[in-house]
Amino acid sequence: MQENLKAETGGVISANEKYKNWNTGPIGGPEPFPITGFFRKVLGAIASFILLIPVPWMGAVIGVGLLWDQLWRRIRETGLAIAVGNVFAKISERLAKVMMRDERNAPYLFSLFGIGLYTPTLFVLAFIWQMTYGYSAAWYTVMLVGFLYNVLMMGPYFRFFSVIATLVHKEGHDTRGIFKEPYTFLNNAFGWFIGPFYGHVPETYPLGHQRIHHKYDNGPGDVTFTYDLDRSDPAQWLKYLRRFSLYWTGFSIVGYFIQNKQWVPARRMATGMLVYYGLIAIITILNPWFGFMYLILPHMSGIIYLAALNYIWHTFCDPADPDNPYINSVTILNGHYNVFNEDFHVTHHHHPQMHWTKMANDYYIHEEKYRANMASVFTDTQEFEMFVWLMMGKFDLMAEHYVDLTGTLSQEDKIALLKYRMQPVRRVKELEA
Repeated sequence: MQENLKAETGGVISANEKYKNWNTGPIGGPEPFPITGFFRKVLGAIASFILLIPVPWMGAVIGVGLLWDQLWRRIRETGLAIAVGNVFAKISERLAKVMMRDERNAPYLFSLFGIGLYTPTLFVLAFIWQMTYGYSAAWYTVMLVGFLYNVLMMGPYFRFFSVIATLVHKEGHDTRGIFKEPYTFLNNAFGWFIGPFYGHVPETYPLGHQRIHHKYDNGPGDVTFTYDLDRSDPAQWLKYLRRFSLYWTGFSIVGYFIQNKQWVPARRMATGMLVYYGLIAIITILNPWFGFMYLILPHMSGIIYLAALNYIWHTFCDPADPDNPYINSVTILNGHYNVFNEDFHVTHHHHPQMHWTKMANDYYIHEEKYRANMASVFTDTQEFEMFVWLMMGKFDLMAEHYVDLTGTLSQEDKIALLKYRMQPVRRVKELEA
């Protein structure tokens, strides 16, 4: 087994040498700069530098958020917190019966009426403070207020951001709408009202994610394609970050629909962009510092967070079978950060409309298929931790958390297998409509 695995995992020959039916040109989403040579490299470097501007700021926000998270965990385990949580759970269940199409989505109401009131209130208070005192306050006071807003808005260990990002995702997949009459006005509330405070451009998920990403399942034609990159090389993520930024801002989504002459979704995405960036422009004109600190910075930070997340979801791929869904999406068991069962990403790509309450069970029902395909299953970790390992080249840590369902692989075998599945995938194949 080990001898065969070494040959299969690049120990003897590379993927591109072994599979002669694949070409050498990159395939996938549109390149950030449609030019070649020196100028493309220069523009790419400039774009990467601009996109990475929020990183030091994000590090400080995450650091304070981690401290807040430790306090939050302790409070959450107290008898009072549990009792209060149970009361709100019962209230949300009763409301769900009246308001929602599917009562199982009752937990969404915590975020709708919790974060949905909390964050806009913080934003308005910060705007009033900035317009009233910001012009006369010392620069470090203005900076501190902005920093506190970003920490409070993101939540303990950016949990508020994660929940809203997940619910924008869930909302995008629920084409019928989450709410029933007479509460249908709340449909799209996460994408159009709450999400923009967290850097989400309205319509990105229902159009770019559902209609493009799930159509191609991260294969050729997907505007967030990853497999033409050498994912074992941390520097390649910078190229992906530029590609993802075009998706997240909406530009490559509009470009895709225009290219395919699908004018209705193109106009719909363009409308979301116009409203979102128009509001940012108006507020930034009123107060440039506020526009940058409270809107532009969260937007840029969101691009980095979600580019890292999506990259990890689709870091692995079997070059001999690139469409194998058990390998080209990640599953995490016993995850540290499993929001509404997003850790079961293979199940999500198999059944995009499956309700989140069924996803974990679906994995265990089909575990034999995961075993037969030596699936990309990990345990006792979370997506952002895996991303850090990837950027640091800690393949040994990644292998330690890889779940060998066959029980036949050594640590060295696991490392070789994971590295092999990070090699760039290039093939000669007509894109299917």
